[in-house]
Amino acid sequence: MKKYTIMFLCLVALFFTAVCPGVYGQGSNDDLESKVEKMEKMLNELKGQLKEQTKATNELKAMRDEIKNISAPDAPSDDFYWTKKSQELVDKGLAPVFGNQYGKSFLRRFGRNTYIGGYMDHELVFTENGEHSFDQHRLIPFIYSDVSDRVKFATEIEIEHGGPDGSGGIQEKSGEIKIEFATIDFLMTDWLNYRGGIILSPLGKFNLVHDSPLQDLTERPMVSTRIIPTTLSESGMGFFGTFYPSETSKLDYEIYAVNGFSVEDAGTAADGGLNFIRDSRGSQQDDNNRNPAIVGRVAYSPFLGLEVGLSAHTGNIDEHSSNRMTIKAVDWTYQRGAFELVGEYAHASIERDGNFDAVTPNSDKYNGDMWGYYVEPRYHFMPQFLKDIAPTFFTDNSTFTGVVRLGGIDINRPTPGSADLRQTRLTPGINFRYTEDTVFKAEYQMNWESDRSLDDAEVSNNSLIFSVATYF
Repeated sequence: MKKYTIMFLCLVALFFTAVCPGVYGQGSNDDLESKVEKMEKMLNELKGQLKEQTKATNELKAMRDEIKNISAPDAPSDDFYWTKKSQELVDKGLAPVFGNQYGKSFLRRFGRNTYIGGYMDHELVFTENGEHSFDQHRLIPFIYSDVSDRVKFATEIEIEHGGPDGSGGIQEKSGEIKIEFATIDFLMTDWLNYRGGIILSPLGKFNLVHDSPLQDLTERPMVSTRIIPTTLSESGMGFFGTFYPSETSKLDYEIYAVNGFSVEDAGTAADGGLNFIRDSRGSQQDDNNRNPAIVGRVAYSPFLGLEVGLSAHTGNIDEHSSNRMTIKAVDWTYQRGAFELVGEYAHASIERDGNFDAVTPNSDKYNGDMWGYYVEPRYHFMPQFLKDIAPTFFTDNSTFTGVVRLGGIDINRPTPGSADLRQTRLTPGINFRYTEDTVFKAEYQMNWESDRSLDDAEVSNNSLIFSVATYF
């Protein structure tokens, strides 16, 4: 349209110049011919410019169409479900902790519809008693596949402390290789979808977003290792989905029937019941009794930047199906600008009938009620002078985070008449993210214990921890 408008104006000008010379003053025929030639030359130049513009526009359109059709490693196809879920968080300006297993933004395409990725972390710990050690703690390959428009497969394979032949590690933890989760999802609609396999249990928020590169501190909260035994994975099946009560709110849910816990795997009482739940955590193979356990979580976000979750896990814990353990948890995630506040509280109530001790193996490690919590404020910042000094190192994608975590646990000892074991931990730390996917962490862990069996003796177990973690 613009092209024809310009041409019309030029023709009008030529007409008035030729037909109405009085408007421009009287002149000779030579002057008139000269003016006509100039106008024709100008018109030809405009035609040339319009031709070049049309050519450039067509080239840009061709490039756009070509990009849309490319299936390059760094450009997943439009039906790539998990990358779109992760991008939604980025578009909304939310921290990664708002995501779950759908937030694996590091995935890269491999083959027709399969994507691979993962993460790794490495730690250096200095303890108060003078010991220090390096530990290649986790190497987690991740595989995802768009089997079809509705069927999705995903798995994480966890390799800890160098693998099953490794020994020692931090706190003398031996290595292992296991499937962290492996699920088949059948997507039906926003509010109802099926999932089956080895499921990452939705018990608390941290168990769903425990990846090292997502966390701002190296050590996991005590409540997320002793009361909720992260990583908790169990074989089962169930449903998940999302409702949208209003334009600004959403409600997510997950509910599964799973194999559940087994007290037969709880080991001995050498640690006074500290690892009772962790050692008996859910089976990935066969059920431990006649009845499956139920685990589920409901998370409500009334507006962008706030999420509150309620979750529970309940099921029989002994082979006679006469004693039940129920773990209840509440978690919260709040973000406003550069400030975040996350936390979790969990309580485990454990039944124990009068005949339990006589018929159940390892009953000397069978705890009573247990509870724990953590609260963690975070603040993200990037000094401008650092970006001015080294702009290629401190980029727009880089950030520092100051963080403090306060947490504690209270464990009812299994031995009748023994005092509770109480532990409190305060951890200040700071980290630097060169990009969102790679983080360098430094923190100082201060521990306090109350244990009458030790005559309230002070234990030297404070530590200084450095670590690095990255998605790949």
